Amino acid sequence: MRTAVLALALFLAPAARAADPAAEEAARSYRIDTAGTTASLAVGGRGTFRLAIVPIGKTHVHPQAPLRIALGSTSGLALAKAELRHQDAVDPAAEGPRFEVPFTASAAGAQEARAKLDFFICSDQWCVKQTRDVTVPVVVK
Repeated sequence: MRTAVLALALFLAPAARAADPAAEEAARSYRIDTAGTTASLAVGGRGTFRLAIVPIGKTHVHPQAPLRIALGSTSGLALAKAELRHQDAVDPAAEGPRFEVPFTASAAGAQEARAKLDFFICSDQWCVKQTRDVTVPVVVK
């Protein structure tokens, strides 16, 4: 009986966390913006992957909490960096960090720039870790 209760508790724990009001509010308190990313370029051309975490309302990306953005791409794009941290932001002191990463196109066709973001979004009442995946299409001619 004890094992069944423990198994049920472990099974229901993720559902309880998903219903956490702070987690739900945190997920709605920002948006990821890639506007201005180079969408099309020629083989050998250089572009820029632009990525911003834009707080909504009275929230901010916590400046001392870990922020890690792992970058990747399809084989036809070469990004200048593989990882970003707070100090790589255009303005590291901003409430919502913005990043600009140069890339070079090496093969024609549909390509992608990718980012896996891990950061903390905070209000006066809570601070919640967020993990998001972003993919931006780039056409290379």
